[in-house]
Amino acid sequence: MASTLQTPLNAAQVEILKMFSQGLTDEQLEELRNILVAFRFKLLDEHVDQMVEEKGYTQEEINQASWGHRRAPYRNKQQAAR
Repeated sequence: MASTLQTPLNAAQVEILKMFSQGLTDEQLEELRNILVAFRFKLLDEHVDQMVEEKGYTQEEINQASWGHRRAPYRNKQQAAR
């Protein structure tokens, strides 16, 4: 009976572990980290561009959203007790 390994890692994480199972020098690890960060930034940048295009946001709307905040105002103790 074949058993499968249950792991919380996703396929990309498992693949990276397999590829680098021999280990890396500190310099190689830093280079890999920089490459992975650049890759994630590229994906995020593409996603933001797609959302801006789909929603039809203008640069002015994006600027306005970045300057404001959307947190709920703090309530004093009397308001919180109600």
